[in-house]
Amino acid sequence: MKKFFALMLVMVMMIFSSAMAVGFDGGDYIEEEGIVYQEGQSLNAMRRIAIMDAYRYLSERVDDIHVTSNATVKNLRDLDDEINTKVETVLRGARVMSVTRESDGSFHAIVRLYLNGKAGSLASAVLGESVQIEDFPPPKFTNIVSENYSGLIIDCRGKNLSPAITPAIKSVDGTEIYAYKNIGYQTAVDKGMIAYSTSVDSGVERAGSSPLVIKAVRVSDDCDVVISEEDADIILAYNRSAQFLNNCAVVLVR
Repeated sequence: MKKFFALMLVMVMMIFSSAMAVGFDGGDYIEEEGIVYQEGQSLNAMRRIAIMDAYRYLSERVDDIHVTSNATVKNLRDLDDEINTKVETVLRGARVMSVTRESDGSFHAIVRLYLNGKAGSLASAVLGESVQIEDFPPPKFTNIVSENYSGLIIDCRGKNLSPAITPAIKSVDGTEIYAYKNIGYQTAVDKGMIAYSTSVDSGVERAGSSPLVIKAVRVSDDCDVVISEEDADIILAYNRSAQFLNNCAVVLVR
């Protein structure tokens, strides 16, 4: 895989080329765009090089994605040969979404890699399958009137939250109330633990039509969200009946 990208890098350096990060904003996929142009170059050659350019940039971009608050994809690839092999496999399986020729003669190629929810997703390559699933911690108080909340939205705006594949939600006392250990491999791969949005009013469909909305106290280690002990208890109490944490109906607003 590395030789493959190195060879394509040499080819791309022979002509004008660039890439545009379509980016990872915490959605279900990451996309990269390769752009190439040279007068006299065959159309088929420019098309192929634009695609390879997009794949190369995708590989670089994937390495920077946080899996947890303290580990990126690159960290895991460097430490574990099996994970490295799996990541290379899913990179090769990234989907070419479009290849277009623009009015200036340049070719633009976009490739997409799913983070979860699809066979061959990045989550399936980087998450540990043997995690021991733990129950959510019990609420300290249970005298909360039952409400049929459809999901959870935590407002983290202004707190420099970075997206991750498996972030944690913690109480200020350090108790993790929502983490990978509570969800497990198959659910995290199939559904994805978290959706991200930039608004509490839009892009929050995962939380359903009647979500519980909480404000974050701070962000820990770039990717984990810290909430008050009172709010943590409210979330855990309502989840006993609504099961929105179990269903990964969780949105973090950045």
